[in-house]
Amino acid sequence: MNVISTDDYASFIGPNAGKYLFNFAKFQSLRDGFVATWHWPAFLFGFWWFLYRKMYFWAFVTFLVGFLPFGNLIAQLGYGLSAYFFYYRDTTSKIAGIMSMYPSQNTRMILEDTGGVHGWVKIVGVICFFLQPAWIFFVSLFFGGAFLFSFQHVMM
Repeated sequence: MNVISTDDYASFIGPNAGKYLFNFAKFQSLRDGFVATWHWPAFLFGFWWFLYRKMYFWAFVTFLVGFLPFGNLIAQLGYGLSAYFFYYRDTTSKIAGIMSMYPSQNTRMILEDTGGVHGWVKIVGVICFFLQPAWIFFVSLFFGGAFLFSFQHVMM
C-alpha cells in the first residue's frame, strides 16, 4: 500500500489546498478519526460546495435533504461541522484508488484531472440564485390562487 503524501493531496485538491491540508493533518493525527472543524462555504452552500468539489454522492444527499422541512437547517450545521472530514475521506479513498490502479507510474497528472474543482458550478449556482425568485413568482402567480381556493373549501 502506498502512503499518500502531502504533494499527492495538494495535487488532487487544487485550489486552496493549504487550508484543506491543515485540517487533513488533524484527522491524520487521530488515525483518520473525526474532529469537528468549521467550513463556511459548505455551511452556506452545501449542495453547491459538494458539487464544486466533485463529491457527487454528498451533493445528491444534500439535494434530497433540502426537501425535508426543518431538516435543511440541521443538515447545514452538519455540513459546516464535517465538510473537511467528508472531503478528507473522499480525497483519501480516491487517491488510494488511483495509486493502486497505477502503482509504478507518476500519478500527478491523473490526480490533478480526477480531483480539483468544477469551475462551472459557481456560474450555475449564481444563475440559479437569481432565477429562484422569478420561479417562486411564476408559481405563485399561476398556482397560488388555486391553493387559496382549495384551502378555503377545506376550512368551510
